[in-house]
Amino acid sequence: MRLLVVYRGLPWPYSEGYHLRILHLFSRLAKRHEVHLLALIQDEEQRAKLAPLEEQEIFSSITLVDVPQRSGIGRFRTNLGIAPVAAFRSEYPGFDKRVAAETEKLVDQHKIDAAYVFDPWADLWFRSGAEVIPTLLDVCDCRTLFYDRHLDRGGLSLAEGMRTRQLRRRFLAFESFAMKLYPMATAVSPLDQERLERMCPGGRVELIPNGVDLDMFQPVEGVEEKPGNLILFGNMDFLPNVDAAIHFARDILPLVRARHPEASFTVVGTNPVPEILALAGLPGVEVTGRVEDLKPFIQQACMLVAPMRFGAGIKNKVLESMAVEKPVVTNSTGVEAMHEEVRALLVVADEDQAFADAVSDLLDDPVRRAELGRNGREVMRRLHSWDAAAEAYERLFEELAASK
Repeated sequence: MRLLVVYRGLPWPYSEGYHLRILHLFSRLAKRHEVHLLALIQDEEQRAKLAPLEEQEIFSSITLVDVPQRSGIGRFRTNLGIAPVAAFRSEYPGFDKRVAAETEKLVDQHKIDAAYVFDPWADLWFRSGAEVIPTLLDVCDCRTLFYDRHLDRGGLSLAEGMRTRQLRRRFLAFESFAMKLYPMATAVSPLDQERLERMCPGGRVELIPNGVDLDMFQPVEGVEEKPGNLILFGNMDFLPNVDAAIHFARDILPLVRARHPEASFTVVGTNPVPEILALAGLPGVEVTGRVEDLKPFIQQACMLVAPMRFGAGIKNKVLESMAVEKPVVTNSTGVEAMHEEVRALLVVADEDQAFADAVSDLLDDPVRRAELGRNGREVMRRLHSWDAAAEAYERLFEELAASK
């Protein structure tokens, strides 16, 4: 088959956000099919990723289309929060037609059989392109569910609450519109799948979880475990990660250190916001920012701590830690999207003292930590294979291609 991937920006590097899903899936599919990329570029920083992405030799061709500057009138309409889809289109007048024209060229030139679109902006920009070629929409994490959870958590200021409710209305409109536009969609967890199906009764949503790269994430030889070290990693400008890191450092770590004075907490991840950087002033807390190689930091930790209080989708940090044979302490939010066999290997606690006790108990029990680690990697091998995810998408693309 000849496939077209439509993406906002360029999916590089592996370590950043949703890029890993695109790269892992299509690096595998490209071994059996011809894959082309239509990248919708918003700034020079995105464009700078072109050369390293081309070196991966995943895509047979990469076409860049510059996203125009937002219309002032359209931005005003968006801020009013009225008719979000129409307001969004007025922010970028005519851009969806331009994307459709580029799509027609690629379809004619490469005889494209089916397309894949990712991202709530890209799927609206591609709305006219979807009339040219059968297209699958990968929602991945349901943004409406994300903002539902953010509001349910509470504790927001008046301004934060107003902004979050506005974003929730916007993404509910975006995702509801897109679900009706595309013949099939995919999501990473049963919770995201169920929320999307409620938005669009009768719409088809297939469940395809993220995988984990077991070659990349495996125990690192020669790196010793640091006594009492705990880790949380991820993009540190992403609200659920920011909230979890601050909550653990301020509210839970002192309770752990009451039993284990040697306990330390390492926060690893790109783009740390000022609130994250400020945590380095607390006893036992280290903030690294972006690191070239994450694996040694996971290896030296005794466990991952992930007190996630809101969010959606599968937590990749949990999968990757288990692949490196590290136990995970999390809460009900952290486990709710996981397969039951994965849940059985996670230590779950919701209240601060219970969470601290769970961490302290594991620090006291290296045998149990090792057992959870070994079993975790085996479950990752069986249940979270990128090869299996790519094969699932392959079947959907074959179905789309047959519908032309």
